[in-house]
Amino acid sequence: MPGKKWSLERLRAESGTWRSAILIAAVQLDLFAWIGKREKSRAALAAHFGGNPEGWEIFLNALCAMGLLRKRREKYANSRFSSKHLSGDDAAFLLPEYDAWQAWGGLASVLRSGARPDTQKPFFSDTKKAHRLLRALEVDGRAIAPHLIAKLPVNRAGTLLDLGGGLGAFSIALCRRYPRLRATVVEHPRVASLARRAVRKAGLAKRMRVVGMDFSRQALPRGFDTVFVSNVLHSYGVEENRSLLAKIRNGLKPDGQVIVRDVFMSGDRAAPEWAALFSVCLLLHTPRGRCYTLDEIVGWLRQAGFSRIKGPFCSSPLSFDPDSFLIAKT
Repeated sequence: MPGKKWSLERLRAESGTWRSAILIAAVQLDLFAWIGKREKSRAALAAHFGGNPEGWEIFLNALCAMGLLRKRREKYANSRFSSKHLSGDDAAFLLPEYDAWQAWGGLASVLRSGARPDTQKPFFSDTKKAHRLLRALEVDGRAIAPHLIAKLPVNRAGTLLDLGGGLGAFSIALCRRYPRLRATVVEHPRVASLARRAVRKAGLAKRMRVVGMDFSRQALPRGFDTVFVSNVLHSYGVEENRSLLAKIRNGLKPDGQVIVRDVFMSGDRAAPEWAALFSVCLLLHTPRGRCYTLDEIVGWLRQAGFSRIKGPFCSSPLSFDPDSFLIAKT
């Protein structure tokens, strides 16, 4: 069986919630950024955030014990690690964990009832939570992008369609790398405005456009050299993915290509461990999503009319990036 060997020590470590709850609550409050480079007292925190000084002292002492704060003469300051990693955008990846607490608490009930959400959460259900998740994905995307785009065969492409591109981190990186490239990011109408804001902030509004649409139900924009589908397939069911890849094939220019980036599971769907765990997350947040095997996705590409399929290639060497990608041409 895949996975690490279990022990009683590992059982205790992986079933504990105290540390994660304390850390994620601190990030959700933006506590580390608020403390910044100055020491703060428990009374100052109570005055700023609410509550009482005694409760804050208990909480802050726990963060000190975890090595995330330093305490001196009843005042608290960020540790070196917290100053570097938790007081800015780098901590954004923890916020979706805060948003998902309630959903994870209902896992046993979902398994008993078989009931799944009727829409993707939070992307199509809660704009505020969707923005937090997109910010977290953007932080990771900016780190992954230099490694990924060095491997992608888009140097000769003039037009790129980025399906489900989030805030456009990869398209932005590709447009900066290739000055002649023009990109279209397709996102759900509930979050398309957030993507437009990110494109304007990047200074690429003249070369990138954002289209708000539900591409699982609507016809796709046509006539692109390359279609980039990153971490999209796992959000949908089998028939939806077959239909989507067929639409991509029909909308490509002659000799165009599709690049599919996702985590590809083994044939028994029990490895890699991250993908198996992520599939449970998708059980709680999507109507039909899960992670798929490499053979399943290659089979869908062939059914859609792609005959030249290369890969999988590793997305990046980064430890938090489990993805690989396929390149498919007609």
